[in-house]
Amino acid sequence: MERLRVLPEPRRAGGGLKVLLLTLASRRPEGANGNPTPPSPTYLPPLWIIGGKAAVPHSRPFIASIQMDGQHFCGGFLVWPRWVMTAAHSFGGSHPSSHLPIRHNPSFRVVLGAHSLEQPEESQQVFGIEESIAHPLYDPRSVDNDIRLLRLNHTAELNAFVKRIRLPRPHIDLKPGTLCSVLGWGDISNYGERPIQLMEVNTTIVKRSLCRTLWKGRVSGNMMCGASRNATLQGVCAGDSGGPLVLKGKVYGVVSFSGERCGDRRYPDIYTRISNYIEWVHHVVLSHRQPHEQRKHKLGPGKVGRDQRAAGWGRPGLSHPPPAPRGLMFNGN
Repeated sequence: MERLRVLPEPRRAGGGLKVLLLTLASRRPEGANGNPTPPSPTYLPPLWIIGGKAAVPHSRPFIASIQMDGQHFCGGFLVWPRWVMTAAHSFGGSHPSSHLPIRHNPSFRVVLGAHSLEQPEESQQVFGIEESIAHPLYDPRSVDNDIRLLRLNHTAELNAFVKRIRLPRPHIDLKPGTLCSVLGWGDISNYGERPIQLMEVNTTIVKRSLCRTLWKGRVSGNMMCGASRNATLQGVCAGDSGGPLVLKGKVYGVVSFSGERCGDRRYPDIYTRISNYIEWVHHVVLSHRQPHEQRKHKLGPGKVGRDQRAAGWGRPGLSHPPPAPRGLMFNGN
């Protein structure tokens, strides 16, 4: 039987909410073949950046901080002026947010245009949450379909500090070996050390078949895997959930879950594969649009045919990913 321990989430200056995380103890039980079984996904406000560096201030103007009672607990990113994408599990499980109504709740807010969450930056825009829509097939046990859209209570003012990020083509899959970046405001070590600004780290896409083997079959076709190319601890950790996996100005993944030890390449970080949800995303956004929003903000440039429109072609960010470099554990599909 797996031994469990409860770890407190690091507390920010000034006190505030203290969140408990449930993770596996350091000694893992052995499977039938004598090998350690992989850890259960460490999610909830899981994931913060390990082994990364401070992002250039406001160089990632699409990043969002999702907060409860003024405390950051999950990441997100702006995909349209009134819509933020995040992980479905951000408002579920053992996190206190799971027991509270999300819509029109003053306890929850979304902050755009931030670099340091501890500073009253003039660039920041603060919003309430008008709608919270998780994917209808989200499974909290397997963490499959881990994607959610938040409709803000008013439209973001797009400027140098707040911009939306483009989405990928439907069903595009990044090739193993592709170097991406992931962002977040979270612990920068496995000992609760906190950053004072937005952090980012590089991660390399791992072939899904290998990732599935490492995670003992827990990786579906709706997921992507990323890990460090070397032995250095690099990746996401507690609190980065819902953040973006970015490649050349487009977002391809939503931070979903990781192993017990942040940045451990033996258990690659798992991301929701956004390209599998393009039609759902556009359906949600279009079904909630008001007439004035339809005139002011288009889903994508140019004209597209009926068949192409149904598939999502001609919309923001719909382009092929570049060829990926080859590597030892990152080759193949």
